[in-house]
Amino acid sequence: MRAGRIHYGWIVTLASAGIMATCSLSVYTFGVFLKPLIENFQWDRGPLSLAPSIAYLVAGFLAIATGKLSDKYGPRILASLGGVLMGAGFVLMSRVSTLRDTYIFWGLFIGLAFGCFIAPLVSTIPRWFVQKRGIAVSILATGFGLGAIVSPLLAQMLISAHGWQKTFVILGVVAWAVIIPLAQFVRKSPAQMGLRPYGQLDDGQSEAIGVSMEGLSLGEAVRGASFWLYGAIGSLWFFCLQAIVVHIIPHATASGVTEIAAASILSIIAGCSVASRASMGFIADRLGARQALSLCLILSTLALAWLIFAHEMWAFYIFAIAFGLAYGGVIPLATLVPAELFGTKSLGMVIGALMLYSTIGGAGGAPFAGYVYDTTGSYRTVLPVLAAISVITVLLGVVLLKYRGKRRQDT
Repeated sequence: MRAGRIHYGWIVTLASAGIMATCSLSVYTFGVFLKPLIENFQWDRGPLSLAPSIAYLVAGFLAIATGKLSDKYGPRILASLGGVLMGAGFVLMSRVSTLRDTYIFWGLFIGLAFGCFIAPLVSTIPRWFVQKRGIAVSILATGFGLGAIVSPLLAQMLISAHGWQKTFVILGVVAWAVIIPLAQFVRKSPAQMGLRPYGQLDDGQSEAIGVSMEGLSLGEAVRGASFWLYGAIGSLWFFCLQAIVVHIIPHATASGVTEIAAASILSIIAGCSVASRASMGFIADRLGARQALSLCLILSTLALAWLIFAHEMWAFYIFAIAFGLAYGGVIPLATLVPAELFGTKSLGMVIGALMLYSTIGGAGGAPFAGYVYDTTGSYRTVLPVLAAISVITVLLGVVLLKYRGKRRQDT
């Protein structure tokens, strides 16, 4: 099935990128809603910051199941269900009145939605490509980045114009209107549609199927040290990321930055991430995915070290540029590194297991920063801890370089 001369793999990629762009609303807007919710209900930052952490934990625990279901049945139904749940979570957040409501509506509904997107979509794209796989994965990640540029500023402007409750309703309607239709274009594999993967020259369908199923099972992957090592990197890096995404806006406003300018920090992070998301496929295809990961981890560490000394707007912008470039590079590598190490036979389940590993460790980042603020009245203690953790990820990344990929799909 083709649209003109366009291979259907690119249609799957663009539809998935649109879904991920909308999904970014669930990642980049909680920090914007943090202050209005605190002012309205007088909640502490630590307990409130548990809501996105619960969402990531739910998504992590769900990821193995959704990865397995996607490997077997395809991602279309799961992505559609995720759109329904995400829209419902946002709309229900407009009715929140207790912290328990927040944990259920954001933590559970948004978490379930996130789990329906990540493992199914990121494991589907590599199956459609033998050549230009890195580019396709970068397009998927770029979609998320483009959505992230708009999300915090959009949420802040809507809150200023309509209040936080109506803003939640608007975001819910957007999620329903965009995600559910796009999900109908996403298909499991070329073989399901009688096609060959992009770049597969053999006309035999059996060969196309064989290519898409090459690699290690989840059981084989978890018996290797590289699985646990890469999972540890993801866990520690995710810890730092969540602390930044949820608390960089209140940290900046506490330093005297206006609310709209503080929201722009997240947008700049997202905007710069688009450039590295779009280019990381080329870099990974040329250098190798793990080598590219090490470069991103080094840049992320430098950015977090700089943030310790940032107090003025220009300094926050420098941090945002560097951290955004590093962050944007890491996202497509979350698919490319497992594909390089473990192949694509059970990539959905492998990515789901790695996502669970990462979220269990990383979900503590936002509440850690919140509780430190509640205790000390500032984030000054948080920032050196994040920088030190990031140094550890660099060291682990160097160790990961010694492992050889097993049965890579494109060799």
